[in-house]
Amino acid sequence: MSCDGVSGGALKEELNEQQVKELLSEVRHQTSLHWNFRRLKSLPRELLEECSHIEQMYLKCNLLMNLPNNLGCLSHLTYCHLNGNNLQCLPDSIGEMVSLQVLDVGNNKLKALPLTLSKLPSLRSLVAVYNQITCFPAELCCLQSLSLLMLSGNSLLHLPEAISGLTGLQGLYIDHNLLRELPRSLAALPILTRISCCCNHLTHLPAVAFISRPKFFFDNNSGINYLPFSLVRQLRSGETWNPVVMQTSGCFQDSAVVNNTVYISLSRPVKSGNSHWLVLPPQINTVTTSLSGSAKLPPLKEICLRSIWSGKQRSRNGTWHITNGINVGLLPSSLCVILEIGPVAYCETPGCEMPIFTHTSIIVVTISLSAKLYMEGSLVPTVMYFCCDSCAKQYTQSIQKMVDEFSLWLRGRLECACSIELV
Repeated sequence: MSCDGVSGGALKEELNEQQVKELLSEVRHQTSLHWNFRRLKSLPRELLEECSHIEQMYLKCNLLMNLPNNLGCLSHLTYCHLNGNNLQCLPDSIGEMVSLQVLDVGNNKLKALPLTLSKLPSLRSLVAVYNQITCFPAELCCLQSLSLLMLSGNSLLHLPEAISGLTGLQGLYIDHNLLRELPRSLAALPILTRISCCCNHLTHLPAVAFISRPKFFFDNNSGINYLPFSLVRQLRSGETWNPVVMQTSGCFQDSAVVNNTVYISLSRPVKSGNSHWLVLPPQINTVTTSLSGSAKLPPLKEICLRSIWSGKQRSRNGTWHITNGINVGLLPSSLCVILEIGPVAYCETPGCEMPIFTHTSIIVVTISLSAKLYMEGSLVPTVMYFCCDSCAKQYTQSIQKMVDEFSLWLRGRLECACSIELV
């Protein structure tokens, strides 16, 4: 997105010649520019002509509505703080500031982030909180040096699965947005330590194991009221499996499980007044829950997806190709979309770990989330995903034969597994 620069005529109406000289004299022989709280409506043209040596620029809490198109002339700039202005867009030339490490454009009126930010190899901190941004571009997911991404207080509807390209990311702050689910590719980030996603429209968390075991923070303004078992295993605290410690800010109430029954709604909003109403990922179309009687086979569509996925390999340029003889061009577009995003979960049975796309067999058990809830006897449901009923039965039987700490704990959970009614 391009922005018009500030004309010389407009500059003279806001700053007279003497004022410009005084401002420039402050930084002409320094590498830091501190012009916070100056009520500046524009940047002096001379700043870009005479002060290209600047390494740090602080312009917080001014009245800037736009920036010069040739802002990229500040090629030595490493810190750029523009928090608390009236900026509606950023110039594309910002991508020429190749030394930039920290960019703070929070509390402005930005509707989008320029794609040219992807040209900043050294950028490690991007703060764009409390703007009007509706999309985080997939093109920016190549910023491997980015360690802090703060997008709270915007209007984000989703995050791209390409976010797995931010391999240096450690902290992700996306509170106060409109997100309904988190990209499963977050689990592949190797050093991610914190995800804060309070005050969104989330109904579930990713059901895949996170490589880095990050801390999750969410609150009861989201619709989350159960945890995937794969996440529970990573969030356990200390030497015991009960309780699990997690920052949830009141998400889970005593009524999370009522009469030992868990109602599961497929691809529907959380029912008002039912804190025990569990919403599975919208990609799941069919569910089986039988642990007795004859096992039910997954649908043909699910079997096909699993077969194709088993033949997928990632090439050096990051694209996928099929190695089991299947012509990708002959696949329906609906299947290609599912395969591009990847599995919703993986089978919990050790040695299987079959990918799960649209069908799953589930077991719902209860846990305590904190020492306080544990002492109070408050329980929270957690969903165990299996690729089929046979694997669910095999898993339950194998646990009965094990005597390690985890198995003893889980055995008790499985013996009182919650009954399930699909609605």
